[in-house]
Amino acid sequence: MIILIGKMLLSNKKILTSGCGVSWSGQSKKTWVNVLKTLGGNIVDVGGPAVSNQWVLDRAIEHMTQTNNITHAIIQLTSLGKLDVEVDQERINELVTPDSLRNFVIQGVWPSSVSLEHQSKKLWDKWLSSPSLELQSICCKLVLLAHWCSSHNIELVVFQGYTLPWNDIQKSQLCSILNFDIDPAVPEYHASDFYQWHDYSKQNTVPCLEFQIELAHRVSKKIDSVLHDRVTLARQQYFSKYHPG
Repeated sequence: MIILIGKMLLSNKKILTSGCGVSWSGQSKKTWVNVLKTLGGNIVDVGGPAVSNQWVLDRAIEHMTQTNNITHAIIQLTSLGKLDVEVDQERINELVTPDSLRNFVIQGVWPSSVSLEHQSKKLWDKWLSSPSLELQSICCKLVLLAHWCSSHNIELVVFQGYTLPWNDIQKSQLCSILNFDIDPAVPEYHASDFYQWHDYSKQNTVPCLEFQIELAHRVSKKIDSVLHDRVTLARQQYFSKYHPG
């Protein structure tokens, strides 16, 4: 993956990350979180594959309020319209197993994402999905999370993985929170030169490793100069070896 520079944890920084498959480090595809871990980042990853913003924010808040040694929190927001569903064996048999793509469970939850293969999801999408209320909930949680992090000396970085349709009031409330330079990441990825290396197999939507290294470079600049220097060198080595010129 990346040419190792010498793996040594940056023990004075403990970083919490939470996001969807764009960031989650527990999959076969390597993400920017994996890159930071490889280069010494002391990271707790509470994200998940195809999960909703409810998961992304709730798991981050839950962990931070139960742990007293987090120094940095990096939140990657995902798209609207995703639905996470608690499952038992009956629901697994009916909802999860037959789904052609979202046929997995994480921590007792089916991250159905935007799948509409089952009739229940089609009905939810038509009659119950409420994007404005979902966006309002995300905004409120971010404002409160930023205040909590500030009062507990935790550096908070929030970036959008996908475009979110904030209204003017929400933009005003979030202007000092959503201040990251990859906003949003996935549309940028699709429009970039990195996309030529995208893996299209199995309806894959996770950005390629080259773009993940770029994200790791931008993220590390926000949190730690030593880690950023390591990512900078690793990025140079990687592209010199695999994409010279």
